[in-house]
Amino acid sequence: MAPPDGGYGWVVVGACFLNNFSMLGIMFSWGIFQQLYKDEVFPGQTSAVSWIGTLAFGFMYIVGGVFSLFAAKIGYRKMIFMGSFFVAGGCVGASFATQVWHLYLTQGILYGLGAAMANPCVLSAPSQWFVIRRGMASGIAISGSGVGGLVFSVLIERLNASIGHRWCLRVLGIIVWCSMIICAILIRQFSPKGAQAVNVSMKDIETMRKPAFLLLLSGVLLTSFGYFSPLNLLPSYAVDHNLTRGQGAMLNSFLNGASFFGRFAGGIFGDRFGLVNLTVFCVGASALTTLVIWMFATTLPVLLVYVILYGLMGGGFISLLAPVLAEQFGTGSLTILVGITFGVNGLGSLLGTPIATAILASLGGDMVDGVAPNSDKGYRGAVGFIGGVMAVGACMLFLLKLKVGGKRQAVA
Repeated sequence: MAPPDGGYGWVVVGACFLNNFSMLGIMFSWGIFQQLYKDEVFPGQTSAVSWIGTLAFGFMYIVGGVFSLFAAKIGYRKMIFMGSFFVAGGCVGASFATQVWHLYLTQGILYGLGAAMANPCVLSAPSQWFVIRRGMASGIAISGSGVGGLVFSVLIERLNASIGHRWCLRVLGIIVWCSMIICAILIRQFSPKGAQAVNVSMKDIETMRKPAFLLLLSGVLLTSFGYFSPLNLLPSYAVDHNLTRGQGAMLNSFLNGASFFGRFAGGIFGDRFGLVNLTVFCVGASALTTLVIWMFATTLPVLLVYVILYGLMGGGFISLLAPVLAEQFGTGSLTILVGITFGVNGLGSLLGTPIATAILASLGGDMVDGVAPNSDKGYRGAVGFIGGVMAVGACMLFLLKLKVGGKRQAVA
């Protein structure tokens, strides 16, 4: 039974968009909280604070690989329903935190675990309902995170200023819980009867051993070490370069807004020019803009050019992964393969920003008595790491393109 390439599939796409809007939109606005925590709530603890957001991303992707097996067994609806309570609980619990480690447990681990339950489901579901328009459907669904990041970057900054960060977190908890519950009600899986395997089969193991899959994992791992760091570091970078906190939030907002168009367009152009081809281009262009523009940017206009280009190019990377997996390896075990791939992505996400922040601090970019003694040198080291590791990731994905030819494999 072939996917309908439409019908109720569009409702599924809308449900996944809504989930990504709130759950991922809040995560992609983490840089606003990081700047607030390191400068006002926990000054002088830049490296410690940086782990909060990366714990959330790391747990979402790494543990999501395990939860993808449960999702195949008990269904997407139940997984997202359970995840909504963890995510909302992470926000509300963080509002009572008085120590950094409290935030590790709540805004980091608890939120990340809830996101890990939902993320494999909303990444896999659209690709199950579409073949010809698979890239477009996945792009629309995951572009919700870009819209959410655009909205929540501004909302969080204003709520922090008006009602304080504690009540801001409680409001976010209510919003994300309602959005995820609606998604859980509307989402539905599509697959031929009996095709959802609960256990990892020999076919799955053979797929994991294929050179093409290993090249994809290598490229994803390397790219993920740098991919999320701009979102986390840009608000602090702006303040340390004599911009206001509001302008730092605006940079995050523009980056997320641009990523919405990048993720949406990535799916459409991926269907036309090849999903693997466009993935290579997106990662390579993201690395290039980081090394050429952000490395030397000190003014708001130049930073705006960077975040728009990075958002447009980088936005396609995440939105294209699930369609690439479906195209190259089929949809029969898509939930499991998505879980593994994004688990690898989570490893880089977990370590990338702390490494970049450690480089920043070691080169003189950490706050000492309210002043960063050598922030330019520190940030250039961090930005060099971010762009460099993504460039190597692009090279690995280019090898994947050479292996598979970058063409549609017509795998249902």
